[in-house]
Amino acid sequence: MLKQHPKILSYTAQILDIFTLTGVFFLSFPVRILFLKLAPAGGIVNYQDFVLLLFLYLFIWWVLLKLHGIYGPQRLIAFKTLMIKITRTTILGTLILFGVVYLAKWTKVPRTLILTLSLVSFLCLILEKFLWLKFLQYLREKGKGYSDVIIVGATDIAERFVNSIEKFSDWGLRVIGFLVDEKGRGLKEFCGSPILGTFNDITRVLHKHPVDEVIFTLSTKELDVAREMMEICAVEGVKSRIISNFFGSLYFKAEAEVLHGIPVITYYPAPKKEWQLFVKRTGDILLSSVALFILSPILLLIALLIKLTSQGPVFYRWKVVGLNKKPFTGYKFRTMVENADEIKKKLLAKNEMNGPVFKIKDDPRVTRIGRFLRKYSLDELPQLWSVLKGDMSMVGPHPPLQTELYRFEDWHRRKLSVKPGITCLWQINGRSNIRDFDKWVKMDLEYIDNWSLWLDFKILLKTIPAVLLGRGAY
Repeated sequence: MLKQHPKILSYTAQILDIFTLTGVFFLSFPVRILFLKLAPAGGIVNYQDFVLLLFLYLFIWWVLLKLHGIYGPQRLIAFKTLMIKITRTTILGTLILFGVVYLAKWTKVPRTLILTLSLVSFLCLILEKFLWLKFLQYLREKGKGYSDVIIVGATDIAERFVNSIEKFSDWGLRVIGFLVDEKGRGLKEFCGSPILGTFNDITRVLHKHPVDEVIFTLSTKELDVAREMMEICAVEGVKSRIISNFFGSLYFKAEAEVLHGIPVITYYPAPKKEWQLFVKRTGDILLSSVALFILSPILLLIALLIKLTSQGPVFYRWKVVGLNKKPFTGYKFRTMVENADEIKKKLLAKNEMNGPVFKIKDDPRVTRIGRFLRKYSLDELPQLWSVLKGDMSMVGPHPPLQTELYRFEDWHRRKLSVKPGITCLWQINGRSNIRDFDKWVKMDLEYIDNWSLWLDFKILLKTIPAVLLGRGAY
């Protein structure tokens, strides 16, 4: 039954986590008391006073575990992968829980309780997942939970797929045999499994063998043939899948759906992770608003210094391009003389960047206070307002000037498929020391292709020392 309904395993894993985390919550109180005996850091509290904290804790951990993909197909999960994802969940969950408690002014919630809760949940989740995978392994050893599959097509794609099945035994797939085209009629076996017949024999083979899935590994030219055989599978009540080279390197960004009865395949140039994007936007709002409030005295001081040391406005109106090439006006603290754009025309020959971006070391247009602001990225602080408004994010590709966009090559423009940010991989990997614009864009595309909340978190952490030490800035 489990192999016909893999979602049951996913739901079971979620229910187990909820029970485990609930037990962890109550276990954390006596564990905290033991810690307090070793290092007194607060008084004894009762769980009855923190029922709301329980529901908040369960919700945060469940959402993060789900966002990290722990509840995907259970047979595809390795224990090492689970440990990494649980570690990330624990770190992010602890920070979020501390943030909510701080913003909600729950002064009665001891910090030692949150730390104990996080530690115990990490250990118990690791133990629970270890036992869960052992249980799934036990089922497979007993012949349960396996899916018997027939592969249609003796192709290179089929060979790679079979090798993956053998390499990742956790998938729980068992190849019964192959169906081949007329050219392969003389073959007896392929990749160690028997040839059961040709494409025309699919009905007979499905009647003769107990099959859970039919997997099509055909070329793009043979998709019409695959469609006919998939209709037969549907009539027979057998699930079918297509592994095709149609998408090439774009496969991981495609999504199939049915809109008003019309099948549609959508290709996304950037990762489509709606829940994570929602969390990212929520984090942007919280971080930018709190930062603007806390840093307001510094912002006023910088504005005053700029006004006293040079002529011109305090802010530089930054005409840039954002998500999907939509223009917007951002703001930075002015670090250059008032007629900087006019002087730039005379300095174009000295440009040290390869590509549309203009940068030179010891730029004569930069003011004395501006050089200090640039070194420690203090001129970027007004962009927090753009983050709060939604034009930018805390982490994302650097937004190009509107005047630079026309000089972009075609492949450069994919960096505009996500919201731009104040910091990204370029910020923590050299900043102004990067002289090749292509390399800069490649780092932006690397960020887009590998984006996750965890990656944003790591970039934000690495940005702090890069900024404080003024590494790589002109």
